[in-house]
Amino acid sequence: MANPYRILSLGILGAFGVALGAQFVHLPKKKDDAPPPPPPLLARVYAKPAEEVHRLELRKGETLSELLARTRLDGAQAKALLAELTATYDPRRLRPGMEVEYRTSTRTGGVRRMTMQLDADRTLHVDGRAGALRTEVKEVPVHADMAVLAGTVRSSLYQAVIDGEGDVPREERERIVDLLADRIFAYKIDFSRDLRPGDAYRILYERMARPDGTARTSRILAVQFDVGERTQEAYLFTVGGADDYYEADGESMKRAFLRAPLEFRRISSAYSTGRFHPILRRMRAHHGIDYAAAMGTPIRAVGDGVIRKAGWGGGYGNVVEISHRSGYASRYAHMRGFARGLRPGMRVTQGQVIGYVGSTGLSTGPHLHYEFHMAGRPVNPSSIKFLTGEPIPASARGRFRALVEERIAAMDRAAGPLLALRSSGEGGRRGE
Repeated sequence: MANPYRILSLGILGAFGVALGAQFVHLPKKKDDAPPPPPPLLARVYAKPAEEVHRLELRKGETLSELLARTRLDGAQAKALLAELTATYDPRRLRPGMEVEYRTSTRTGGVRRMTMQLDADRTLHVDGRAGALRTEVKEVPVHADMAVLAGTVRSSLYQAVIDGEGDVPREERERIVDLLADRIFAYKIDFSRDLRPGDAYRILYERMARPDGTARTSRILAVQFDVGERTQEAYLFTVGGADDYYEADGESMKRAFLRAPLEFRRISSAYSTGRFHPILRRMRAHHGIDYAAAMGTPIRAVGDGVIRKAGWGGGYGNVVEISHRSGYASRYAHMRGFARGLRPGMRVTQGQVIGYVGSTGLSTGPHLHYEFHMAGRPVNPSSIKFLTGEPIPASARGRFRALVEERIAAMDRAAGPLLALRSSGEGGRRGE
């Protein structure tokens, strides 16, 4: 006989299941409850840009005219652009890799705008949208600051500055070396032979810095150079509207004669009263200094004077002799050739190029043999007591001393080999 309680339990569970299942039954929806159909899509509309951008680079050996021919400038536009460009910039200075960006009209194909990077500081903008070309040269914005370079000489000034610490671009370092050797200390130090390992330097200079950190121009404001047991100093100061360099006591750095006739080169043979001649194979006086340099290196007159000889000089090869004031004279031998137009009786100025390094006459290789004479006798050029330029006038001495103290303090504040100090305003110019 069936258990009545079991039958009752099954009945209750069955009824519950029917009720639960009814909750999941999907009743058909009325038509009014259905979502509206999506609106019909319009066909896509594609609008071409008004301009297309193109970029070209100047190829090696390519002229600007040839580069413009690769753009879509017509002949008249290209001719007009060349005329405008020549008026503001020498096209011969353009270098391979120079980038040109130009935009052409999508409708006509004609050039509407063009941008040409002339150099690190200038960009040429061309606008042809109005028909006639309009050109404008824009300069990169710069700001003035001051920095200090410091270091120690190991082999040469060039290597000391070029390889020195600090985040200074190589081009900027090379410019500083040139200013030191061929402008500021050209009368005081022969950097190819006067420096010794261990000599130290501090250089305070002003730069016009671009946004990328490189400098457009640099002006050395102060230098302290320990050469042997002496400290050579130079400070930029303005007298009568002209900038020049002076020693700490206000004496001019200028001298009547340069210390060397070449720009910062290595000496191969010093002044001597007796030297074994490599060609004649015998002892012979060597009344001069030999500067080893590459063939064709420019040779400069060490002082103002008059050419008394420019021609063949036997064992001297091609030789130039210059008469200077106060009984001084200089001789330059073994030259490859002379500067254009150089002739006896011609006046030359200090630093003027008079010829080029060669190996003519009794010479074993490219070099310059340089002699200095006083009253007809050869003397060691480094022993000459050079005539000096004008010192700072008494009326400006107070301002000069204050400037020297200010610039020494700026160098003292430099904690490392390079320290950007501050915006220099007018560059610290003070003077009469």
